Amino acid sequence: MQKLWRIRKSWPVLAIGVFYIYLTFHALSGSQGLMSWVDYENDIARYNSELSELRSTKKQIEFQIESLRADNLNRDYLDIRSRESVFLSHPNEVTIWLDP
Repeated sequence: MQKLWRIRKSWPVLAIGVFYIYLTFHALSGSQGLMSWVDYENDIARYNSELSELRSTKKQIEFQIESLRADNLNRDYLDIRSRESVFLSHPNEVTIWLDP
């Protein structure tokens, strides 16, 4: 009888304890918990490195476009591009193709 009385008397404390355990579990492993934040930081680092690669690629493409404009034509670059697209060379010319 004494045990039953203690359980009836302390059930709110047990309920609050279970509720705190529940909140702690979700604070650590929920969709916006601490473990997710670590993953988000890793994703941010990966996306920043990918962004820097894309920016460098964009600069290279912009340089290629700028060197083929009519008002700023780079004849050497035009010659290289035309030979690459047509696979043409002079009779005494040796062409060495390097992989990009």
